[in-house]
Parts: sequence; structure tokens; C-alpha cells
Amino acid sequence: MEDVLKIDKILDYCDQPQLFTARDNFDTLYLCLMYEDEPVSHYIAIRVSTRRLEQFYLGNIDLRTLFIQPENTEEYFDVTVSNHKLLKRLSNEKELTEDKLPASGYTFSGDIRENVIVNLPMKDRSLLAELVRKFGWACM
Repeated sequence: MEDVLKIDKILDYCDQPQLFTARDNFDTLYLCLMYEDEPVSHYIAIRVSTRRLEQFYLGNIDLRTLFIQPENTEEYFDVTVSNHKLLKRLSNEKELTEDKLPASGYTFSGDIRENVIVNLPMKDRSLLAELVRKFGWACM
């Protein structure tokens, strides 16, 4: 059985995902950081809790610290792209080399809230009212 990850949220993108969260078949959350893109994309990944990820989103912890001090000590994963799948395997590394680490001081600069624009035909406006009632979406 392949250990496949599915992208949960892309946090930094430049031609391809540079930093993203992903989940495995057991819904475990990983933070993946690209360190090489030739000939194929290679990422280093750590397991991360939603609490710690939230601290990163708020700017209370930088990306380098997350990777130097993972919650599961000395546990890193190699993630590669193969046949349009993200394949994960446990790394032999117990400590990351400088070429795989981000620069210090990198904090998340995006908004953790997502905006979604949905264009509905006039005949489906009642559907919009139902969505707002059920999910509490703010619509303009």
C-alpha cells in the first residue's frame, strides 16, 4: 500500500506548491515544504497539530522553528511527486540539513479565512438563502 498524501491547503505557491498542509488516509495533518524541484519536486514534511499550525497562522511561531522542533521529535518525512500523487515515506534523517530548512523569521502572511465567490442564476437565488441559513455564510 502506498503512503499517499492529499493536499489540504496551499500556503505558498510559485509555479507549484512550495508550502502546504496535507492529510494522509488516517486524516493526520502534515506540513510540507519544498526543498528541491528538479528533476521532480521533493518536500520535507512533519506531522503538525492544528493548535501548532494555528500558532504559525497567527505569526506566533516561524516556519524554521516548526521544522527544527517538530512535535514528534526527530521525525521527518520525505514527500515526492510520482504519477501526480504525493508519496510519503519516513526519512532516515533525525536532524534537517541547512539546505532543507527555511530561512528564519518566515511567518505566514496570508489570511486564514477563505473567500469564496459563487455566481448563481436568478432562478437559484432561493438556494443561496438556504445556504446562508444553514451555514451562516456572509454574502454580498
